[in-house]
Amino acid sequence: MQKKLEKTIALNLIFLMSLAILTPYISATEAQMPSLSVGNRWKYKVEYYDPDTEVIIMNGTTIKEIVGESNVIINETTYNCLVERIEGEWKDQNVVWTIKGMVYRVKSDLSTVKEDMEIMLRVGGEINWYQISNVTYNPPLMELSFPLTEGKKWNVSVMRTETVTYPEELPDTRITHIARNYTISPLMERLKVDAGTFDTFVITYRTSDTIYEQYYSSAVSNSVMELVKRRLDERLMIKMTLIESNVIPPSTPIEWWVWLAIVVAGVVVFVVFIFFIRMRKPSVATGIPKIISAKDSFLSFFRINK
Repeated sequence: MQKKLEKTIALNLIFLMSLAILTPYISATEAQMPSLSVGNRWKYKVEYYDPDTEVIIMNGTTIKEIVGESNVIINETTYNCLVERIEGEWKDQNVVWTIKGMVYRVKSDLSTVKEDMEIMLRVGGEINWYQISNVTYNPPLMELSFPLTEGKKWNVSVMRTETVTYPEELPDTRITHIARNYTISPLMERLKVDAGTFDTFVITYRTSDTIYEQYYSSAVSNSVMELVKRRLDERLMIKMTLIESNVIPPSTPIEWWVWLAIVVAGVVVFVVFIFFIRMRKPSVATGIPKIISAKDSFLSFFRINK
């Protein structure tokens, strides 16, 4: 009974030490708000689909980078923001779309309070369409409600003010109300993209025409993939996947070190266990008859009957 107890204690020690070592590498079911800083960068591959044929009709890249901080004032409220620069280019045979601008995210919760964008369409090298768009949200648009957890839901209701300017035209300002219901899938999804394999929270919201899906990973502090689908039949329209990011931890032989640490922990526990056994005083049997082996019993029987 004593030996069984000691063996159980030793196995539990090995399990606890292994669990402590492996904990940083086990995917969490909760994502806290990331600590972003100037220089964080993400590069995405973007593909546009014809939803009827599921054929890619345009592709390119989009780069997001934190480039600074700024105070943004909306209706006499000042928001301390991270400034995220966005640059993208997507093209077909003769058509090229480019977008560049800034997104202002509130540092306290990463909600979006302002967007300044320039969008240009070039056909055959000539500029056919050019738009400057200035957007503000009141209150800020919360697209990610931290901490993220499986099955979480939240609603947003904001006023969106957009001023659009075209060359040689007067600015046109429009105010619209945005209401969205965000939901996180009850189960995390393991996703493999060019940047690696990640456990992601699948965040979804719907409009009258489309379904938006965002696959967020704590490992990159951002989306690993974003999808836009036609709501009518859920056919894919836009797909954006992560190619690279300087936020991703450098690629190192983590698994090798993890297994080495487990082996070392096991050896340490084994040595302690042996030491503990040897330090025990041998028990002295009292009043217990000596156990006779099968061989002794046979010899005794032979002598008696000889």
